Amino acid sequence: MDKLYVHFEDQLVGELSRDENLVHNFSYDNSWVESPNSFPLSLAMPLNENNFSNAITLSFFENLMPEGEVRHHLEQVTDIKQPFEFLKEFGKDCAGAITLSENAEVTKNVQGSSELIKLDKAKIYKAIETKQSVIDVIAEEEPGYLSLAGAQDKFAAVYKDGEFYLPSDGSPTTHIVKVPIHRQGVKESVYNEYYCMNLAKRVGFEIPQVEVLDEDFPLFIIDRYDRYKDSSGNIHRIHQQDFCQAFGIVSDFKYEKKGGPNLKKNYQLILDHIPAKSRLNSIHSFFDWVCFNLIIGNNDSHSKNISFLMKEGKNELAPIYDLLCTSIYPKLKKNFSFMIGDRDDSSKIGPNQIELLEEELGLKSGFIVKRMKKIASSIEKERVPLADQVKRDHPNCKIAHRISDEIQNRLKGFKHQGLEL
Repeated sequence: MDKLYVHFEDQLVGELSRDENLVHNFSYDNSWVESPNSFPLSLAMPLNENNFSNAITLSFFENLMPEGEVRHHLEQVTDIKQPFEFLKEFGKDCAGAITLSENAEVTKNVQGSSELIKLDKAKIYKAIETKQSVIDVIAEEEPGYLSLAGAQDKFAAVYKDGEFYLPSDGSPTTHIVKVPIHRQGVKESVYNEYYCMNLAKRVGFEIPQVEVLDEDFPLFIIDRYDRYKDSSGNIHRIHQQDFCQAFGIVSDFKYEKKGGPNLKKNYQLILDHIPAKSRLNSIHSFFDWVCFNLIIGNNDSHSKNISFLMKEGKNELAPIYDLLCTSIYPKLKKNFSFMIGDRDDSSKIGPNQIELLEEELGLKSGFIVKRMKKIASSIEKERVPLADQVKRDHPNCKIAHRISDEIQNRLKGFKHQGLEL
């Protein structure tokens, strides 16, 4: 029986085990269950239960891993093909608050005074130039800092004064750095996300601080919202669970079409697990997120791209993230990640589809259209000035105005379908 120990700071949370048949199991440690500061890893793994099955265990821990081409590359270069082995090697700094180790006891690590290892940016840019994965560079420098969920090539680091560092002692990183996507037909992904995230901020969403480092190649840098700084300047981790983890499903089912959560289930999750005091704002934020993604053409806004943060023992919606106009790329999928009524083709979504969705969710007639109209009005006001600003700040960016034009065309399309936005 192989074992890894799951920790939150200096506390033992439980044990992740794997038997000879590659069946995984997780169990909470009694000291964690009895601790006044404890929390469940996910809603699918409540503290009053134990010895979770293989499927439920993997639903949390597999969702900490990279996906798609990034995971495939890692499997090739490291010969690590199992979630357990991956987390054994790279579980030092995951999304959220937990870390994994072969040792039951750990020293509490907070980033602030630990020794930092400077990353060689020349190696990072060389990897981008040769269309190699940048995670190879990170693995060479400091094993243990690769467990970032998602399908895009990226790495976690401490970012200071234009340089990237990795802690030497398992302390938290503070930023996520995304490199240009290599996929054929996808151009200027860094500027694309930078534009869309800033558009969301101008529209009124809470988003982390973002910037583009323009040197040999543009790098998208985002503050980690699952971190906070204490009064002494030390960085601590905040627990997070994305909605796939909350539902107890693995990343293969993050899309509704593949059996993942639909909008009704995600809405109900918010109703059931957000405290009453902040529930209405969370509901508005959720539907504004859906409307914003529809309008900008983000067809990859699946259920792993919305999360709960655990703060003071209560769930709250995380700031929005991973915003990208995918509809501008002809080779990427054209359908929205969620069904809107009976359709997921945005060019065919009109009042009838919105009304069907409102009925399905038990919402007051016109609620979603009202939210969508508000978002559309703000976007229409901000899209061109923001594109101008991005172009001034980053002269090499060509895509910002193309995205602005794409959004304009999408708004015209919705109006053609009868949505008065």
